Amino acid sequence: MQVAVHEAQTIVSAIERFGSPLFLYDESRLVANYASIREALPQAVRLYYSMKANPNPYLCSTIHQLDSPIEVASIGEYRRAVSIGVPAEEIVFTGPGKSREEIRACIEGGIFCINAESVQELQVIQEEAQQLGATVPVTLRVNLKTTRAGSRMASVGIPSQFGIDEDQLEDAIRTLLMKPQLHFIGLHTYQGTQNFHLDYYRESVPRMFDWVRKINRQFDLHLSTVGLGGGFGVPHFIGDEPFPIMEFGRIVAEELRKNEDLNLSHIFVESGRFITARMGCYISQVLYVKHSHGKRFAIIDGGTHHRAFSTVMGRSFKAHLPIRYILQDKKDTIREEVSGAHEGHVPTNVVGKLCTPTDVVQSGVQLPEALDRGDILIFPNSGAYGLSCGNLYFLSHTLPKEIWLAPDGSLQDVSWLG
Repeated sequence: MQVAVHEAQTIVSAIERFGSPLFLYDESRLVANYASIREALPQAVRLYYSMKANPNPYLCSTIHQLDSPIEVASIGEYRRAVSIGVPAEEIVFTGPGKSREEIRACIEGGIFCINAESVQELQVIQEEAQQLGATVPVTLRVNLKTTRAGSRMASVGIPSQFGIDEDQLEDAIRTLLMKPQLHFIGLHTYQGTQNFHLDYYRESVPRMFDWVRKINRQFDLHLSTVGLGGGFGVPHFIGDEPFPIMEFGRIVAEELRKNEDLNLSHIFVESGRFITARMGCYISQVLYVKHSHGKRFAIIDGGTHHRAFSTVMGRSFKAHLPIRYILQDKKDTIREEVSGAHEGHVPTNVVGKLCTPTDVVQSGVQLPEALDRGDILIFPNSGAYGLSCGNLYFLSHTLPKEIWLAPDGSLQDVSWLG
């Protein structure tokens, strides 16, 4: 299991300076994760960062400096992207429930395109554009009718609030073409999150190019843009295999060669979790250890309100999330949780400080019998869908700091929520 921050001294120093709990983000790992996708893709394909994964402005600015445009899903994300220097023409706005106010603000800002997900949304975009006297670039998100599974949380090939079903797409295009303020530039799809296998992409990528070709011919158009999705899997659970990103890049490259005649000027994929998850750790200290009805509980100073993944995804899949720890008497060593019964270790339920029995970060973890107050627990792969995804204000607990680890080893507080 790869962990973004692995030096005990760094973690101890971060807690001593900034308190516990906290998130620790490793810049070097972030850059490496981004580069691994960028190097796998053909040069002609742009890589968008999906801000929903981690909207920390410092992090987003770092990614944008790597030449990444941004995909947003709210007006808050849009404004945050613009505020850190991302030009509006490098932003795509997606999401099934865009409000009239959000649409208006993006049109006023000159966004690259709005990714429409329903016919009614097209009508609202038309009305707002007409009032502003603007022409708006629009893509249509397609809910592909796929035959191959691959995502742990699919958003295509099923009844969904996302996108326009394939059998409704041509009617949606006819509606769009009747709206004079809308400039139809292309198609977009998104497979779902946590894809670990290539079968879906082998089907979905060619199908998107086929749709572009069909639409160009049928409606006498020249579409310029196609979004091929993302959702590349990150090994969160013990036993997960890494996503074969290089092979995905080869699939895309082959389809580009086959479809050069389409003269597409803007081809892109998007990623959030794959870029950010492994660069971050959530770190918390043990407040108390107690026993109840034959079970041991370690109560930490954080909880599921900071790390929603533990209860939202982790519990739904009933799979094992790894934990590391630093004991007070051995602060120079990070130890791995052991699997199965092991001498000197006890099954432990790691729980947070919320006044609800659902605040279970991890149950049945094999942790040392000697675990005590002040010991440090480290939850790897917490750079995505962490703090901003949590139930932060429940019980009004103080928010954890977000700490940036620079390549030179220095630590910086980059917290922004409050």
